[in-house]
Amino acid sequence: MSHIEVELKLAAQTAAIEPVRQFLSTLAHQHIEPKKLTNIYFDSEDRLLRQWDMGLRIRGCDGHYEMTIKTAGQVIGGLHQRPEYNVDIDVPELNLAAFPTEIWPEGTDMQQLQSQLHILFSTHFMREKWLVTFEDSEIEIVFDQGEISAGARELPIQEFELELKQGFVADVLNLAKKLADIDGLRLSSASKAARGYSLMQTEEAPLQQPETIFDYEQLPIEQALLHIQQLCQQHEAYWLADETAAREGFDVFLRFVQAFLVHYRNSAPQFIQDIPLDQLRADLADESLSAEAFCYSSRWLKCKLAFTQWLIALKYTDIH
Repeated sequence: MSHIEVELKLAAQTAAIEPVRQFLSTLAHQHIEPKKLTNIYFDSEDRLLRQWDMGLRIRGCDGHYEMTIKTAGQVIGGLHQRPEYNVDIDVPELNLAAFPTEIWPEGTDMQQLQSQLHILFSTHFMREKWLVTFEDSEIEIVFDQGEISAGARELPIQEFELELKQGFVADVLNLAKKLADIDGLRLSSASKAARGYSLMQTEEAPLQQPETIFDYEQLPIEQALLHIQQLCQQHEAYWLADETAAREGFDVFLRFVQAFLVHYRNSAPQFIQDIPLDQLRADLADESLSAEAFCYSSRWLKCKLAFTQWLIALKYTDIH
């Protein structure tokens, strides 16, 4: 079975978890009690699946197993869209022949590929679910809490995911904007698999200081907005890593965003014009405010969601 997975990930601080739960309880919903999930991820020594932008896993829950492969997709400001193929299996063993042959690069020798695959890392977490009816859509919200493990190395998992089950992408964003009233949430563009691969690196690649300006007048507006989204993520990561001059660079970038919005003031939707950039710059100027407090703030999340909503409205049609 295959479908286009459309989801939005929100990394969560501990203080935000209960307020999110309370908000979800006010919606028309079906609640599913937490269950323990284990996921095992596979690739070859030369990371062939990673090169093909594929992710392969086996998920186990209550003695049931599912083999899943996600193929090349796109991430727009935390909104993930990827083709996904799922196959129920009786035992936690790979069987690549169960997937459609057309998903593989031409000429792939399936038996040889399967023989090259081995376990890279695993994830272990509790998953709680809410299936909600919101506006004109059915959206599944899950809360995952646990860890990613690769040998002795671990990374924590603490995130909410909003996945469109039926309806419109715009409704996923509108629901996220409601959640953005709560401090302690941050848009996340990194999947669990991507974070797992990062654990496999023998040493961390040094972060490069992100650019603060670019010539947006030479780009179609969709490309310029996508670049701004990418820079938002890069400036966050750079500041959260406590890099030198990260706060100052972030402020220059926000002034650039203000200039960008002035340039497009006649075409930008009202929700973009309402972004409180002056307040965000005032937050940055407060030396007592940490990178984590700013990047997980309600105000900053609303700003990023607004840009994602504008880009989606310009470039993509709703998915039913």
